[in-house]
This record gives sequence, structure tokens and C-alpha cells, in this order.
Amino acid sequence: MRRSQFNSKTFYDLLKDAGELHALKAHDYTNDADPYGNYKFAGMMSKMFDDPDDAGFIGRIGEKLYRLANLQNNRKEPKNEAIEDTERDLCVLMVLWMSMRKDRRKTEVIEATVGSQQT
Repeated sequence: MRRSQFNSKTFYDLLKDAGELHALKAHDYTNDADPYGNYKFAGMMSKMFDDPDDAGFIGRIGEKLYRLANLQNNRKEPKNEAIEDTERDLCVLMVLWMSMRKDRRKTEVIEATVGSQQT
């Protein structure tokens, strides 16, 4: 590997480790037809919501759904984490999203109540 003026072995070791992890995850999350498909799908899904907080959750959920479909439809064995881990991730993401939305509704009710008392 050609090194630049930045001759830190640690730096290049970290890049190598990141590349190896990316290769494992790419196997699970992408396919040969479109190596960016998971990001495109997540981005498309996130556009369903105007609120950026909701869009963030939907994007993450979209990535996980794309991974499951990629593994199942292409009959791939996962290389990075078990399918059950992704299913659990989806459950946790949904509960986190529900929690945020519930907290947001409470805040909106409080703000509406305070606002109506001030007028």
C-alpha cells in the first residue's frame, strides 16, 4: 500500500480494519446489482415523513429491512451478524421511535395548554 506523507501505521491499520468490516457488512446489506441500494432505499423511505426525527428512524428501519430482503431473496448466509439480531434491531428501533413520538405528543399537549393559558 502506498503511504502518503502521513506515515502513521495506526492510521493505515484503522483504515484496513474499517475496510474489512465494510466488506462483511456490504455482503449482508448490498447486492451486485446496486452496491448503494440500501442507502437509496433508506433515503426513499425517510422521505415519507416531513419531520427529520421521524425520517431518521425510518431511514434506519429501511436499512434493516433492506438487509433482511437482501439476505432472504438472494439466499445468502449473513457474514456480519445473525438475522435474528437484525430482527431485534427492528424491534428496538420501533420501540425507540414510538417512545420519541409519545414524548413529542406529550410536549405538544403541554405547549398547547400553556399557549392557550397565556392568551
